[in-house]
Amino acid sequence: MPEQPTDDILHVLSQTWGHGAFRPLQEDIIRSVLAGQDTLALLPTGGGKSICFQVPALARPGICVVVSPLIALMKDQVERLRSKGVKAEAVYAGMSHQEIDQTLDNCVYGPVKFLYVSPERLLTDLFRVRVAKMKVNLLAVDEAHCLSQWGYDFRPPYLQIAELRELLPSVPVVALTATATGQVKQDIVTKLKFGENHRVFQQSFARPNLSYSVSATEDKLQRLLQVVRGVGADKTSIVYARTRRQTEEAAAFLQQHQVPAAAYHAGLPAELRHRTQQNWMQDRTRIIVATNAFGMGIDKPDVRLVVHLDAPDNLEAYYQEAGRAGRDEKYAFAVLLSGPNDADELRRRTVQAHPPIDTVRRVYQALANYSRTAVGGGELVAFDFDLQQFAETYRLKALEVHNSLRVLEREGFVQLNEAVNTPARVHIPIDHRDLYRFQVANEQHDKLIKSLLRLNGGEIFTGFQKISENSLAQHLRLSVADVRKMLLFLHRSGIILFQPRHDSPQALFTTPRFDADKLPLDQKRLRLGRELAEQKTEAVIRYAHGGRCRQQMLLEYFGELDAPPCKVCDYCLAQKKARQAAPPVELRTRLLELVKATPQTPREVLTRFAPGEATTVTELLRELVDSGELRYAADGRLG
Repeated sequence: MPEQPTDDILHVLSQTWGHGAFRPLQEDIIRSVLAGQDTLALLPTGGGKSICFQVPALARPGICVVVSPLIALMKDQVERLRSKGVKAEAVYAGMSHQEIDQTLDNCVYGPVKFLYVSPERLLTDLFRVRVAKMKVNLLAVDEAHCLSQWGYDFRPPYLQIAELRELLPSVPVVALTATATGQVKQDIVTKLKFGENHRVFQQSFARPNLSYSVSATEDKLQRLLQVVRGVGADKTSIVYARTRRQTEEAAAFLQQHQVPAAAYHAGLPAELRHRTQQNWMQDRTRIIVATNAFGMGIDKPDVRLVVHLDAPDNLEAYYQEAGRAGRDEKYAFAVLLSGPNDADELRRRTVQAHPPIDTVRRVYQALANYSRTAVGGGELVAFDFDLQQFAETYRLKALEVHNSLRVLEREGFVQLNEAVNTPARVHIPIDHRDLYRFQVANEQHDKLIKSLLRLNGGEIFTGFQKISENSLAQHLRLSVADVRKMLLFLHRSGIILFQPRHDSPQALFTTPRFDADKLPLDQKRLRLGRELAEQKTEAVIRYAHGGRCRQQMLLEYFGELDAPPCKVCDYCLAQKKARQAAPPVELRTRLLELVKATPQTPREVLTRFAPGEATTVTELLRELVDSGELRYAADGRLG
């Protein structure tokens, strides 16, 4: 049955997500997209950005192409859509040519509604040819701040989106982000070549239910324990640490003090990482101590506390990570722990993050040697990458390697992917008759093929399907090693296309490999990038030092210059407490007039005031005596 356009977007929302109403600005953004206008949507973390492109895409015939920078985020969104009965696919680094080819074919000829694609794949010949054949109804650019070199996570492949628009001339674009300064907003509109009638929707970055605070301490773990216990160890919390080692040390410290917590980082085995995340999502573990990638795309609205053991490099990252607390709009806390040397350490890290060009070239050459990639080759070919092993092999410092690779990534020459658990996948590219003839001639493989068909049905003929080698082994009463050998044999025979399970970090060259000495690094852009990073570092240091409403400082950074004090951050609460502690001016005046008119003892003075004012009056009398405004006479009376 052909798709029918519908203007009843509330019906789409209700039918697919079960929501009865849109959040603020969502409907306006969706209406703008459906009117064919290029649209920029700025919604804070938890503001429901994905709904803004998913609803209009489902309301119109055709497919929505979504550009997204993170594999884990893409996979999460695809799985979420599929769980709601919506056909969705993804194309990203690490997939085989056959798998990409089959996926794109499904998008051209099948009922796929969403195609998620990483930016470096946009202008490959394979993608350009196929996307031109798709009936694209919308181009969505997620994490759109990656377009801007003034942003905090600039990714040069994002600049290719404008060229993709030339292949889709009548298709509107919706760009979405949770964080953008005024300069970044303008950059997005310009770089995406928005039309003259484009619309920009911005929800205030204010989070009225989120209490920001900075806690100065010389013992961060002890202070962390106090904060967690103060909010409640039974509350869902995220603790962000800068390094993998820190996550494990902090989790162990909390556990030693009978506070259940678990560490999470990319260095953990995939199965343990998945189990840790699921335990936290399902409230079996309340506190997770993680590196900063954790939480991206995770929909858990009841987080009551987010603690940072160290400040991130910029306020954009801090706002996003802290904003994972209180997405259910109930009261929540975002706490930054600040040590006496943190400002100096942050400045030192900023300098280290911009290594000399000679160092960057040396790391680029070592990466080519490590991956055995010849000059002119290797474009978009992913390979497993262990940073520690790489650094040891080429006698480089691990931190130096990390920072050089980040420079190469920002310059658009390489891409690093954190470990993402990708299960084994199988596709049968031949038709039923050829498959049956093979089964008859190869009885030893018949049971395995029947198991694949029984577990996956006809869909295994139309695209890659996830399989569990363990489940197959149990079903066939074989070892996992034997099942894998059989799958590889069927793959080599052309009967199936088999992609083994993968959970290692990967790297790839996003351009054909250069001679390292001729690598066209833009020195001017690198210098500007370093200066911008230094400015962002100073903004973080100013935020940590405070002296003003924390939320006002964040909002001003994002261009909201007239925001009132939030009344719930540590500064506002301290000001409120000070005001309550200070005696009102009229009480002071009244007290002075009373005693000056008729000298009397403190006890006599107290009888003239309400019982609830006794403590304040006593304190005030002491202050007035200390300042010399009142004096005791020989008879003990004040005057």
